[in-house]
Amino acid sequence: MGLSEEEKDLVAQSLQLYLQQASMQLPQASVNQLVTIAKGIITKLDQMDMGGGGAKAKSNQPPVGISEEWFEKVCQTCSFLSATGCTDKITVKFPGKCDPILKYERNKAGVR
Repeated sequence: MGLSEEEKDLVAQSLQLYLQQASMQLPQASVNQLVTIAKGIITKLDQMDMGGGGAKAKSNQPPVGISEEWFEKVCQTCSFLSATGCTDKITVKFPGKCDPILKYERNKAGVR
């Protein structure tokens, strides 16, 4: 399910207004972080339309901060992997710190 051009424009305009308000109230470093996040949102919206397949489609590239090994051995079978990347809240904030990857690394090291 993709968004129409009007819907994407509305999201982009909303983000722009939010960033304008934030720039008046927050320090520049925080605003820069928000700009990066907003760009990521717009990119994901564009990728949803191009990649298609909806949320169930699996990504062919490792999410940011995830090694090729983790991606091949853990992520490709994980239910949190979608066409737009990893949807696990922990992994988004702390790449490689989700339970499946931690369990994989413990098993690999022989720790139970």
